[in-house]
Amino acid sequence: MDRGAAAVGLILYFLGAVVTCLRARSYSTVPFPLLYLAPVAVTLGLGLAA
Repeated sequence: MDRGAAAVGLILYFLGAVVTCLRARSYSTVPFPLLYLAPVAVTLGLGLAA
């Protein structure tokens, strides 16, 4: 359960980073937080599926 909570926290953190980049209209930097968000989301999905 603790790992799931940590994964959800990281997902919210990186989604906040994406939103901040979009609000700042810094579109060229949006892929960077997405690169960190993707493995965390996959790990959470695999953890919930097991």
